[in-house]
Amino acid sequence: MKQFSMLGFGLFIIVLPIILALISSLFKGGSIFNEDTGSGAYLWLLIVSIPSGLLIVVMALIVKIIKRRGSSGS
Repeated sequence: MKQFSMLGFGLFIIVLPIILALISSLFKGGSIFNEDTGSGAYLWLLIVSIPSGLLIVVMALIVKIIKRRGSSGS
């Protein structure tokens, strides 16, 4: 079983609204940026997903650095 990666999860959270807008525009037709069809409205989620995803990525990197220093120091 593969270990859960917080770094990958944070990056996924950052790009999730773009993926949702793309998939929605493919099914409904039209532009990914058009808010009238609903696809462009997903892009407003970037306001929340980018800061929260970056926070998760930074926390994951800090934990990875602490683990690496802890294992090399012993």
